[in-house]
Amino acid sequence: MESKPNKTGEHLIFLNLSYGLREYDVKTEKYKYLPLKLSTGFTIRKEDWDREKYCGNTTHVRKNGVGLNNALSKIKTTSTEQLQIFENEHNGLPTTNELKTIILEKLGKSKDTSKDISITKYISDEVTRRTTIEITSNQRWSKATGKQYTNLENHIKNYETKKNTILTFGKLTGEIFLDFFKVINDLHKIENGEYYAHNTIVKENNHFKAILNSAYKNNIKIGFNHLHENYEIKEREIKNDIVLTTEQLITIINTDVSLSKEFTHARNYFIISSFTGLRISDMKFLYKVEPKHQMHNSKKYFCFTTKIRKNKENKDELIVTIPILAPLKDLLNQNKNLFPKFPAQSNIRKDITKFLKFLKFENLVGIKKYYYTVDNAVLFKEKLCDVFGPHDCRSTFITNLKDLGITSNEIEPITHPKNKSQSIVDRYDKTELASKAVNFINVLNSKNSDLYKY
Repeated sequence: MESKPNKTGEHLIFLNLSYGLREYDVKTEKYKYLPLKLSTGFTIRKEDWDREKYCGNTTHVRKNGVGLNNALSKIKTTSTEQLQIFENEHNGLPTTNELKTIILEKLGKSKDTSKDISITKYISDEVTRRTTIEITSNQRWSKATGKQYTNLENHIKNYETKKNTILTFGKLTGEIFLDFFKVINDLHKIENGEYYAHNTIVKENNHFKAILNSAYKNNIKIGFNHLHENYEIKEREIKNDIVLTTEQLITIINTDVSLSKEFTHARNYFIISSFTGLRISDMKFLYKVEPKHQMHNSKKYFCFTTKIRKNKENKDELIVTIPILAPLKDLLNQNKNLFPKFPAQSNIRKDITKFLKFLKFENLVGIKKYYYTVDNAVLFKEKLCDVFGPHDCRSTFITNLKDLGITSNEIEPITHPKNKSQSIVDRYDKTELASKAVNFINVLNSKNSDLYKY
């Protein structure tokens, strides 16, 4: 390791390879050995370095996976292999500069050859490497993620065919980068009769930038400042009013799903989210939450208290107590008074769509779409079963409550809790939370709903 740490306290890792190369020093009249010193481009904290095995120690692997050690092993193996090949071909030893150039070219890190690195080949190699690397590595990609980057590779090939060019690192410019999205959008219009949805292009933009970041970290020249905000395509928010009616909820509740695990997950999700307003990000952890009776003014109320996870920008820890309404209570009774455990979010989305199609919920709903390069939203009519998503259960909860005449002020403490606690003790004091839940129960019961009732 380099003796001097960088600003983050990490030391640059070098490969020192002694291979018998030496030169005669006239002054000392002795031979001086000339080892190869090659920067790996990787850094590590001193306390995470194994001085005997020359790699990240067990602490580093536990925290970061084996990605670094695999990369260092590849560099060592490649270096010794290229040295052996050179010796066999030239019947002699290479200079340190010759060996360094050969190794960097083989590793794809040579600054001199970066302009010749095909972006599609780089993506293909990354997909192969990161979908087959050890499952514990933080470099690991799932098959689904690998497929997304393979799709990007195919888009780039289509662009190259259209433009009669090959996209390579080093020669890539900001103009070409942005033109890529315009061209694949135009090609989609020709093939499918309509442009890509704006947010679909946003995802492709994120994937392409991730590849550029990866290459940049591997010391490959990109050709332009890809980190500049000018090359970021931002999402356009779409608000569609898609909800389930009370009649549709009753159909869901009364449907026998015992023979299908997928339908069971979907039905559970519909009942919980449509009667609590919880987001899909909260459902993942709900099985750890204990439903129980809470005392308020000498009366027992069946509720549960949980953490609300909104987004990465949300810095406050939001806690809410939610009353268990009648449909949810019945579900819990069928599940030994426990919340069910849900599969991955992607699977939940598939299960929901499949279940709604089984139920033939095909009523038409208005959908707004933003197409890439088109300023105004376009309104479409789509079948409910084709467009309904997990977050629409939250809209279902709020909309049906509003239809009963319940005001936003009465709903918000349940669906949009705010953290105004003055201390840690106040934050975990459930008295106020229970009071809000009881107030919601009293307001709800005054509406005499056959479905939304405590």
